[in-house]
Amino acid sequence: MLIKVKHAALSALRNLSICESAKPKIVPHLETLLQYVTCDKPMLVFKSVGCVRSLTRGNAQVAQTIASNIELVQGLVELVDKYKYHNGIQGEVPRLLCTLIVEGNHPPALLLKMIECKVIPLILHLTTTKEFPQLQVEGWLTIQKVIHTLGDKGECVLRDDILKFCEGSLDDQTNPNVRILALNIIRLVSIGITKDHDLYDIADHLDRISLSTTDLPAKQLATEIKQSHPFN
Repeated sequence: MLIKVKHAALSALRNLSICESAKPKIVPHLETLLQYVTCDKPMLVFKSVGCVRSLTRGNAQVAQTIASNIELVQGLVELVDKYKYHNGIQGEVPRLLCTLIVEGNHPPALLLKMIECKVIPLILHLTTTKEFPQLQVEGWLTIQKVIHTLGDKGECVLRDDILKFCEGSLDDQTNPNVRILALNIIRLVSIGITKDHDLYDIADHLDRISLSTTDLPAKQLATEIKQSHPFN
């Protein structure tokens, strides 16, 4: 089949996969779609990744099926480096990884295997896209799910400079919902933070938010964090 025809077909499926009533008719063809996810044609990769992401939303079984294929997860991560010039793939792949984690009910062991594939740096990168607050929200919700799922083992996310990314989501220009999520991540990991970890002037941001912001939920959360953890 010609590449243009495949591209047109995947584009149509991508649009249909957004519709909840159409998803059950497309899901049985998931294996076929996944064949295009890691193919050598970026235009097909982009459309198929978007389609798979839509099918995964709201479907824990699909998320579990894909996430359990660690070789595929590793292949998704490698796509970002392989197609650095393709902005669509750069955005869609991290969003798919987020959806796999948020929608799935993965045991800690599987989530740790996904983290070993270096998914966290790609997810954290989404939190820096301030021109697209929805992507930031997706990124932070995923990090939050990782921390909740792993519990005491969640300290592994600290290795990816998570505090630096949290700090980037605390300025006054940040969407309020994003700021709340970043503050909550700080609260969740604060127990494991020592002076050595606190390298990014988090305390200064907490002081500013707790004293000057007009965003009452953020102000209350910042005050709570300050009172529970001094950040010396």
